[in-house]
Amino acid sequence: MTCPNSNARLVVYGHHGCGLALRLEEALKNGDVDYEWRDVREGEPRFRDELRQLARGHLSVPTVIFPDGTVMVEPRPDDVLRRLKRGSWAGMMWFLGLA
Repeated sequence: MTCPNSNARLVVYGHHGCGLALRLEEALKNGDVDYEWRDVREGEPRFRDELRQLARGHLSVPTVIFPDGTVMVEPRPDDVLRRLKRGSWAGMMWFLGLA
């Protein structure tokens, strides 16, 4: 699934009562990844509505939107980091004219 991501940075929907979302947040911080955290419990009400659209009517967290618009629902932290690494490598290959 893809969606427009005008931020051009990683967006994470979550809340601090979810262990998986907390592990993802920790992994992103440890990896020095630039991201926006959208707390669906304590943040703006529109975050819940956006999440429902992304997660087919559910409030599934974490849900991640990558800079290219790709969406992952309830991913493991290592899957997100792997996807980020692959995405940056693909961009570098294009830049070098190897893709």
